[in-house]
Amino acid sequence: MISRGWGFPAGLGRLGTTVLAGAVVLLLAVGALLFPAHKSLGSRSVLLVLDPAGLQARQAGVYLPLGRFMSAVDRGIVTVQVVRDLDGFREALARDPEFVLCPDGVALDLLGHSYLPLVVGRRSAPRNLRPRSVLIYRKSAGLVPAPWVGRPSATIIGDSLSLAATGPWRRHDPLSPPLSGPGGPTYGPDPYDHAPALHALRLGCFDYAVVRQWDADRFLAGGLLSSIEWGEKILSPPAPDMMLLASDKVPPRRRLALGDHLSALGRNPEEGGPVAKTLIAGLGRLHLAGFNLLVDPDVDLVRRNFPGHWPPAAP
Repeated sequence: MISRGWGFPAGLGRLGTTVLAGAVVLLLAVGALLFPAHKSLGSRSVLLVLDPAGLQARQAGVYLPLGRFMSAVDRGIVTVQVVRDLDGFREALARDPEFVLCPDGVALDLLGHSYLPLVVGRRSAPRNLRPRSVLIYRKSAGLVPAPWVGRPSATIIGDSLSLAATGPWRRHDPLSPPLSGPGGPTYGPDPYDHAPALHALRLGCFDYAVVRQWDADRFLAGGLLSSIEWGEKILSPPAPDMMLLASDKVPPRRRLALGDHLSALGRNPEEGGPVAKTLIAGLGRLHLAGFNLLVDPDVDLVRRNFPGHWPPAAP
């Protein structure tokens, strides 16, 4: 006769049942010692951020709130680590962080090597499309097709890590990127904001600048660059800009939940708690309104548009 459910055989008697139960408990205890259960990956994760500018206001207003928002969605702890140079970034990557926030030019080389796309930055409407790389040139100096080659000392590049800056030669001459240093173009310090490069341009230090389209348009619309003195030429297809990646160790369910919550951020100003509102306000410092999902076919398109690797110039 067998008792119902997961009970023990009735014929064992009270003593036999006690002995059998004790044996089961002992086996479970030994198994727990020999094969400890892995903690949920969501219990503690690292968000690695590459930001050469290293602005304290950006860390407090964007990265830490992003970590808190992801922690709330993930019901765990997401620790934020910000690095400013490529050596520190590589060292941190060797420790296999669960999440990486970095410029798109760097992210493309990580995708397919243990990392998967999650979301990209979303600009405010109506400028909510992805930015292109543009050339801003002094009309009196003339339009040069590739000034980083023909007039390198008179050219400043927005930065060395984003596709909005490096996209033109990643498309056409990926094996010979223009390097910084004597005889080469100058690189700006901030892959998320090309304002420093554009200020140097308008103050007379350079005649040409390869920068993010939205940053250039802000200067032109605000009167910092006069359309009488300066011309603009589009150089590349749209690029993703800021990208948030997830390790392939992160379970698909977690990636889906994080992607859904991040892509919904800021679309309805009346929704979201204090953490979400703080993050939205901080993203405004980067002229971002939130995030959009990034799917694999989209990544393949970006790879086709920008096949080369980002240049080795220091950020």
